[in-house]
Amino acid sequence: MSGLGGVNGTVCSAQEYEESLSSPNPSLTCLTHGQSIGLTIVAETSLLSIVCVMVIFVLYGRNILRYRKALPDGGWRWLQTPADIYLITLFFFDILQALGGALNVRWAHDGIVTTGSYCAAQGIIQQTGELGVALTTLLLTTHSFVTALWSVGIEARGVAFGLVVFMCAFIGLWVGLGDGLNKNYEAPTPYWCWISDRYNKERMAGEYVWIWVALFASIVLNIPVFLWATGRLFVDKKRPYFHLSFANGATPNRATLRLLIYPVAYALVVLPTSIARWLRFSHHPVSSASQFFGAAMFNLSGAVNVLLFLVSQSELLLFAPPVEPILVMQPGSPEPEDQGPQPTAVDHANGIQLRDLPLSQSPDGSRNSARDSSNIDDII
Repeated sequence: MSGLGGVNGTVCSAQEYEESLSSPNPSLTCLTHGQSIGLTIVAETSLLSIVCVMVIFVLYGRNILRYRKALPDGGWRWLQTPADIYLITLFFFDILQALGGALNVRWAHDGIVTTGSYCAAQGIIQQTGELGVALTTLLLTTHSFVTALWSVGIEARGVAFGLVVFMCAFIGLWVGLGDGLNKNYEAPTPYWCWISDRYNKERMAGEYVWIWVALFASIVLNIPVFLWATGRLFVDKKRPYFHLSFANGATPNRATLRLLIYPVAYALVVLPTSIARWLRFSHHPVSSASQFFGAAMFNLSGAVNVLLFLVSQSELLLFAPPVEPILVMQPGSPEPEDQGPQPTAVDHANGIQLRDLPLSQSPDGSRNSARDSSNIDDII
């Protein structure tokens, strides 16, 4: 951290300090000693998220090698379900978001935030990461809702790949065109570089709206999933009808608890910085301490997602033990010699297809496949 020999406890000269105060959209921000410490904390939490997510990628690489060794003849994929695709995408954007926060280490060291190539790079990386995390969270939440209640798209890997590619193209075009077509698009805001205050519409359309939509969807869509998983909500599989019962339902299972944790965790990391940014957007004064706290929480998103993934003991990303692919006896086919009937070939690490599970009794007396009550374990 640079020595503070400038004006009002900063490293800035009198001319620089006056310039930082003379314009509503200054090209530099002079940091006090306390503000430099706040930025250091933001950078440290960001580095923590990067390390946590990198650990997941290392473990995922280990899982791939384990599967290649156990199943050399194939029968498995690197990304076996749509949830795998969404989750690996989420972790990727978590790293980008945290990297943008980690770049604050330069501002904390220099004691001044200025425009330039480093500033532009930080703004672009932060936009890409934050928008990517929001959109991927929205996709994962919607996927969980649809597959849990209607058993649709459980193995739609092509759709998932298409949506992720479309999302990445949208992010690339929005961020690239915004920075390429607008002058001084990335600027101090004021303690780090992001979309300049003069481009508030771009801020709203390119990030705020998607963060709030993802937050809203994470909470609202998981309420019926929780009611369904606890036996209080019954869904007509052929029509989008819900039947709510106030009778005591089943004890929530592990997958239901995971669904409850994700939206709550997302709200915890998103709300502080969203509130601070909204107040600044509405021209209300926001203390630097509040902004640093919100940024630190927001950049912990990667660490929080990793913690939830590990605590929930998810079997996604090949964390389930390798299982040899086995064939099913088709009706009317001759029985192979010395072999008894066997279940369907596995497409994922759980080792059995949901459609082959026994039937369960619903409250109205009809019989439903156990996939209706079990597929929730494969979507988060």
